[in-house]
Amino acid sequence: MFAAIYAIAHQTVREALRRRVMWIFLVTGIFLIAMGPVFGFLSPRDSQTVLRSLGLAAILLAGLFTTIVTCIYLIPVEIERRTIYTVLSKPVQRFEFVLGKFLGGFAVVFINIAAMGIVFLAMLRMQEHQIPPEMVRGVIFTFFQMMLLAALTIFFSTFATPVVNFFLSFGIFLVGNLSSVTDTLTTSHNKISQMVGLAIHYLLPQFGNFNVQNQLIHPEEDIVNMSVYMRNNIAYALLYSAVLLALAVFIFDRREV
Repeated sequence: MFAAIYAIAHQTVREALRRRVMWIFLVTGIFLIAMGPVFGFLSPRDSQTVLRSLGLAAILLAGLFTTIVTCIYLIPVEIERRTIYTVLSKPVQRFEFVLGKFLGGFAVVFINIAAMGIVFLAMLRMQEHQIPPEMVRGVIFTFFQMMLLAALTIFFSTFATPVVNFFLSFGIFLVGNLSSVTDTLTTSHNKISQMVGLAIHYLLPQFGNFNVQNQLIHPEEDIVNMSVYMRNNIAYALLYSAVLLALAVFIFDRREV
């Protein structure tokens, strides 16, 4: 089982890294991180906040588009090219195929985030003469946020076209980051608004919980116990991703290809 999953994941990584768009996202992200000190000089009072927030935002945006653009094609392309018949004709189960595609796609995202994270932390080391622990946590949060997004995208790819998948994944990511809006809906006097807010809060992934380190996005956040908060959100990402992948396997196992 593990050999088949590894083989599919390895081949997925090789194919994804051949695509120029992956490198464009990576280079763009690193360029934005490198521009942090320039924007910091434009606002000397908040230079530290600007550098940190811009770096985290660059990693988030590059990771976002890398994740979606990579994962929306992983399964549909195999079906379109009919290479999936060759794969499934071998001793490979459908759940192994789905998991292999997910792990391969996410490995590409991990490489992207890790490279940008190293550059970002190195920039902070040069500018502040230290590596702030909260910024390390910010990069780790982005890593698990993209893992959750990758699982969501793989789930949609089992029954949706790449174009539909793109808008679904991107839309849910945006809504999942609007925690202030959903909180307002849940406290509304309108029963329908309350129901909509509760549905969004409990059913859709809460991507906004992973952005607390970015002071420009969440200036009001004051986490009492960050280690507990971090542990809970990592567990949330792992559990939610596992559920999405289980649903993806369930749907794909019953799909005619």
